[in-house]
Amino acid sequence: MPAVKSKNQTSGIRKKPQRDSGRKFTLRRLVSVSAGLSLCAILLWTYFHGAALVTQVSNSIEMTLTSVGFQLDDVIVEGRIRTDKEQILKTASLSRGKSLLSIDLLEIKKNLEEIPWVNAASVERRFPDTLFVRISEREPVAIWQNKAKTYLVDREGELIETTEAQKYGGLLQISGLKAPQNVGFLISLLDKFPEVKSRVTTAIHLRTTRWDIRLDGKVDVKLPEKGAEQALAYLLDLEKHHNLMEREILNIDLRIPNQLVLRLTPEAAQKKNNTGKDA
Repeated sequence: MPAVKSKNQTSGIRKKPQRDSGRKFTLRRLVSVSAGLSLCAILLWTYFHGAALVTQVSNSIEMTLTSVGFQLDDVIVEGRIRTDKEQILKTASLSRGKSLLSIDLLEIKKNLEEIPWVNAASVERRFPDTLFVRISEREPVAIWQNKAKTYLVDREGELIETTEAQKYGGLLQISGLKAPQNVGFLISLLDKFPEVKSRVTTAIHLRTTRWDIRLDGKVDVKLPEKGAEQALAYLLDLEKHHNLMEREILNIDLRIPNQLVLRLTPEAAQKKNNTGKDA
């Protein structure tokens, strides 16, 4: 009997801690779930109301700064030559009295660089009331006509449509479907020969680096696709020693290295036939 009692007592002692442990586990689990739900609630509130709270705080700060004088009163534009100032203000959506801090500088920069004449722009605030805009404009190097429209072309091949081509009559006139994209090569080539460049009036783009140029509005020069620099150096040397441009020549073909083929005017050709001498 004592053995049985002892067994029963032992069994009773072992079961009691198990019930207490179960209660502690349930309580701990309840606390964890409650904490998790609370955290989720905080995150959801922040998600839906945090942006609005930040906006409210931002608006309050902006209104405070505006009330003490941080509002747009003047716009300074530097580097503008051809770009209309009103177009700059309209494109940037700037108006007097606007909060200086509410102005999106990157957005204004992006919009300004979409103006045809503008190559690059920078925008900065100058407290308490000024916005400073610096622009660099495209520099036209040629005039190009396509489908009854006239464009100014910069060295990078960017187009600026114009109805005032007469203002740029001194620029090189180019033709050819892909002339604008390749004009940079031609200008760089001519820059090496100022004596030739000053006499080039028109140029025709044929393919890749292949151009024909017209000198003094009357003499056509066919340049090679490769070795154009050497060809122009050869032409310049001949001009210095033989005064080619003073002769009655219509066409100079430089496509064969270190050679040239001349085509005379009809009058000069007839004179040569009659006398047997060059005109």
